[in-house]
Amino acid sequence: MGLILIADDDRTCRDSIQKTLEREGHVVEGAGDVDSAMRAAAQRPFDLIVCDYRMPGKTGLDLLAELKEVGSHVPVLMISAFADAHTEEAAKRLGARAVLKKPFRRQELLDAVRMPCANLVSL
Repeated sequence: MGLILIADDDRTCRDSIQKTLEREGHVVEGAGDVDSAMRAAAQRPFDLIVCDYRMPGKTGLDLLAELKEVGSHVPVLMISAFADAHTEEAAKRLGARAVLKKPFRRQELLDAVRMPCANLVSL
């Protein structure tokens, strides 16, 4: 079981991802923006962060940069309906292990979460 943070301003999307991952045995917390995600990450040792690219104020790229700046090594899976090759390259350069394009199927999410180096084990 892993502890996962979902950072997405779209509550419906965040809740859907949360339910999917909780059904797999993970403990999941949500954050609606980058600042909330950073506060949560400072308080708990997450095994994975699932982060939307486009959020109000700061983007998922900003979250990746801030995590890197504080020396965090938590794996990040970026999700986005707006990701292009440039965004995907920038995300990976900042440490994202994958970028999943919305809309994605449930199985695509689960496969991405189970990628090596996630340190997660489903029940």
